[in-house]
Amino acid sequence: MPITFDRSICRELNETISREWLVTNGVGGYAAGTIAGVLTRMQHGLLVTSQKDAAGPQLLSAKIDEEVVFDERKYYLGTNEYRDGTLNPAGFGHLEAFRLEEGFPVFTYHLGGIDGIMLEKRIWMPRGYDTTYIQYRLLSTSDFRNATEQVGRTSWRRNSEELSSEEFVRNNGFPAYPEAVQRMLSLTLLPLSAYRPHSQPQYGNNDWHFQVQVHSNSPRQSSSEQTDAGDKSLSLPKGVIGCTIRAWDGATPYSIFAVGHHDSELSFIPTGVWYWHFLRRHEQAAGRPAIDDLYLPGVIKAKLWPGKDSVLTIIVTAEELSSQSFNQHQLNLSYKRSIAEQKHLLSSIIQPQRYFGEGGETSQYTQLLSLPPASDTTLSSEEFLRLLIQAADRFLVQRALPTADPMDKLSLFSHSQQSAPVILSDYYSMEDHTRDALIALPGLTLGTKRFDEARSILRCYARYFKQGLLPDRLPSPERPLEERDYGSADTTLWYFYALDYYVRTTHDYQLLDELYHHLVESVKWYTQGTLNGIKVDPADGLLRVDQPGKSLTWMPASIDGTSTTPRRGKPVEVNALWYHALSLMHEWSQRQEQPGYTRHGHKPSCYQEQAMRCEEHFQERFWYAEGGYLYDAIDGPEGNDDSFRPHQLLALSLRYSPLHCERRRSVFERITEHLLTPFGLRTLALQDQKATNKEEHHKSADQEGILPWLIGPYIDAMLTLQDFLPEKATLQEASGNWHQHDPWQRGLSILAAFRAQFNTGQLGMINELHDVNSPQQGERVASVLSIAELLRVYDLFVRKQSSHPNDLLSSSAVTSTSLPSTRRHAAGVSFTDEARRRYNRIK
Repeated sequence: MPITFDRSICRELNETISREWLVTNGVGGYAAGTIAGVLTRMQHGLLVTSQKDAAGPQLLSAKIDEEVVFDERKYYLGTNEYRDGTLNPAGFGHLEAFRLEEGFPVFTYHLGGIDGIMLEKRIWMPRGYDTTYIQYRLLSTSDFRNATEQVGRTSWRRNSEELSSEEFVRNNGFPAYPEAVQRMLSLTLLPLSAYRPHSQPQYGNNDWHFQVQVHSNSPRQSSSEQTDAGDKSLSLPKGVIGCTIRAWDGATPYSIFAVGHHDSELSFIPTGVWYWHFLRRHEQAAGRPAIDDLYLPGVIKAKLWPGKDSVLTIIVTAEELSSQSFNQHQLNLSYKRSIAEQKHLLSSIIQPQRYFGEGGETSQYTQLLSLPPASDTTLSSEEFLRLLIQAADRFLVQRALPTADPMDKLSLFSHSQQSAPVILSDYYSMEDHTRDALIALPGLTLGTKRFDEARSILRCYARYFKQGLLPDRLPSPERPLEERDYGSADTTLWYFYALDYYVRTTHDYQLLDELYHHLVESVKWYTQGTLNGIKVDPADGLLRVDQPGKSLTWMPASIDGTSTTPRRGKPVEVNALWYHALSLMHEWSQRQEQPGYTRHGHKPSCYQEQAMRCEEHFQERFWYAEGGYLYDAIDGPEGNDDSFRPHQLLALSLRYSPLHCERRRSVFERITEHLLTPFGLRTLALQDQKATNKEEHHKSADQEGILPWLIGPYIDAMLTLQDFLPEKATLQEASGNWHQHDPWQRGLSILAAFRAQFNTGQLGMINELHDVNSPQQGERVASVLSIAELLRVYDLFVRKQSSHPNDLLSSSAVTSTSLPSTRRHAAGVSFTDEARRRYNRIK
């Protein structure tokens, strides 16, 4: 069933304060908070925008607290936590239910006794606009109870997208609950405001007051407030009031409007007071500044009564006022469109999608997997896929980039259009890390059939090659790239991986040809040496990274700016990626040898020789015979590092592997024993978590954790090993029941285990990192890698399940190479008893 919680959860503070909702607008803006209503992060807020003139996201509107007078009793529905730990008010105690309706939060508060009323609040953002809508409506308790019972236990309300167009509009965008007895309440809204970077606190001052320009339908009131914020007051229609707010002269303005019924008795009363010392508990736990002050520009008062005509919609916007609609009918249609857009995300990929590449027309489609049942979740396979796709959509945003050089052949836009699709790494940093984007691209874009965006992203990054390297981030108008931004050894090698995935999915060889010269230059720079001591060792053909105090790989834990995991020398995953890139260049260079192509770079035999040399020494140098696995890094300042980490997994999972089959099985077996958990893979085996003193313990703690996204490479490795089973073992597949046998069913069980995580932390998302000792209490930050890899694996299993004849991405493609090698020997898979027990535990 959809993500929903009843009063048994909603009225428990620890349950509601730890569950977060998130709504995004597709252009880098968002709204976020907790079910309880407490803002637990600096980044939480009702309107966070990515303004063109700001260095990063800006928090404008923090929250709206509600005060209700009903039956001569006052109810406080907001919840705030202060620096001394006090909760005041504690409105979550009135919360009857909470649900996500296609990702949009809906709160239902119970006011009065058994014959009282329900106040329903929903929040959404229209795509492409820095605007948040908050809408209120009344129900009676009996109507609410009857409606939930009628809908049934699997989904206790009727979603608005299931209504007919006429019915939806007639009911103001709400489910068609029976109207209640006319019982009016008085609603007072307190819109608490800010004007600060979204991750930094705001400190109030009694000498600092925001400028508030009041708009109303009263000519006298508008006139009297006209000069307060330096803008001309709007003349609003009856039933609409609002104001425009500036933190100071020259600050970007934003506005708050209330749209109600003409009998709602709407009013806005300026207050201009500071509320002090709000606690942000996540920042406190992390040792960061955790006290925030918020400004109350005024309060909104309105009357509400049950019925379809009595709806109050609050508009919080940083858009031009001329673009705003104050028509309730149009606002209801906005919600309907937002619901329809979210629903379309799933339907659009289930239907066949056609892509025209050089190889001709390719049809791509997604089917639903038959996931095994789980005791800790009721999410169906369709709902699981829907949540994955909706989560993926939140990480794809349009962002302004520096105006392109008109001579740049890879320009994505003309001078009049300066935005491009960008993949965010997580919520709430709002940063775009190139490595994360390239790892996530196959699942986030190809797994959701967003081929045009994948193409644009790959072309965009290619514009920023420098000495064979890609930057760690994309530039912005406020932050141009600097040399220090080219600080990763493996990011560029992930570009080869992402491009290969894209080309095999779409047959778009035209893009490969367009980008090929960048790839040639990149290999050349890696070979001869480039920035940060990144260079191939001529003695063994392996890639070396050597920059003291700086981490150049994908696990950069640091203390006081100094890396605790620099991994100098020759890291195992960097060399697995290097071998993979050389093998791809051998494959792609053969295409350049065809008639009609202008050859760039070396002949195929040159890349083949480099790859073979790299493979030979990889086998020889990285194999740790005593442990039966791979060194994490070799030739470092302290010799070879035998720490058992998941980096070596890439030597098994990539399409071209430098490791012999027999050794792959040994490594996979030990990874299963020591690193696999139901939440992902450990970043360090338990037996290697050594701490001899306090500082070492701090360093160790920074390195320890469970990464969900590594389940993707783990399943790739598992499926690859299946391809090397003896012929008699693969006969089971020919019977048509291959999905009922290992490793297919085990892989599906691993995938299905993630369904329960959608109901905790950031709802509808997957965490970035889990604590080793308490994996259920993961780092409550939503990660693009976690979502993207689950989507990619889901798509991979769908392809296996459907046995599509054009299945270019099946794991059997791993063996389709002409590189001469001795690694592809078929042999039986032999697991230890402990590995089997861990497998069965996951299942």
